[in-house]
Amino acid sequence: MANSIEIIINANSGARRAEEMKLILERVLSASGRTYGISVTNRRNLAKVISEKAATNCEILVAAGGDGTASAVAEAALEKGRILGVLPLGTFNYFARRIGIPLNLEAAARVILEGETKGVSILDLNGRLVLNNTSIGILSAALLRRRELYRRWGRSQLNTYLSVLLTLFRAPPRLRVRLATNKGEIVRQTPMVMVCSNAFQMENFALAGQECLKANQFAVYVARMAGRWTLFRLGLRTLLRRLRAGVDYEVICVSDLEIETLRRRHLRATVDGEIQSIDGSMRVRLNATQLLVRAPGEEVTE
Repeated sequence: MANSIEIIINANSGARRAEEMKLILERVLSASGRTYGISVTNRRNLAKVISEKAATNCEILVAAGGDGTASAVAEAALEKGRILGVLPLGTFNYFARRIGIPLNLEAAARVILEGETKGVSILDLNGRLVLNNTSIGILSAALLRRRELYRRWGRSQLNTYLSVLLTLFRAPPRLRVRLATNKGEIVRQTPMVMVCSNAFQMENFALAGQECLKANQFAVYVARMAGRWTLFRLGLRTLLRRLRAGVDYEVICVSDLEIETLRRRHLRATVDGEIQSIDGSMRVRLNATQLLVRAPGEEVTE
């Protein structure tokens, strides 16, 4: 007989030890009377474990990790018709915060048991699910630098911000991109294009674009092309939440977008905090199917 709840813990997420987290979850779940399974894995074996647990007849498939883990588990949950549960163990946990999941592990586990099942809008990138955002350009380089700092000094928000600033000391990438929508096409030279559908991230960084979500669309951010020192100042403004729409970046509201780089065919994109290689153009659309998630009883923030 299949478990009602299958939890997948990514032991590489966050700073807490997986066995400690497993004991907390066992205490909470055992008291509920629900059948459950807890699998502890690492980044290397994560995809295999997700596939195995999603193939069971569980009702709720739970991602215990950061946004990258949540994105991978969400894709399997959507494909198999499971409900997604989220236990936020990562550095930022943007998707968990978007749907109101508490950061305390025990409280988050109780949402899995006592919360409501709700549908949330997600994005599709060339057939791959995107929970929060995807981008090309300078953020990919910052993510690689962040991994180096994580290996050396451990996971923390401080190391994440430091990786951005260190990346900005280098000469910025110059991408010449074509952005095609049902409204027409534009060509821009930019160090970064980012697509975002997460209201919490927009609020957290004081970005424009809330109007896009209210119109059942997503926001496309095109950074202004600048020299190294100007871009470094923009990085500081980003961390201080003082970016200026129309000056530092352009924002476009769309529901279907094709991004093509005019000087290169191979792209390195960030997808929910993970790097993905893409050959050819990127097509980003609102997914036709909403993702079912376990969330607190209050209205899900979009």
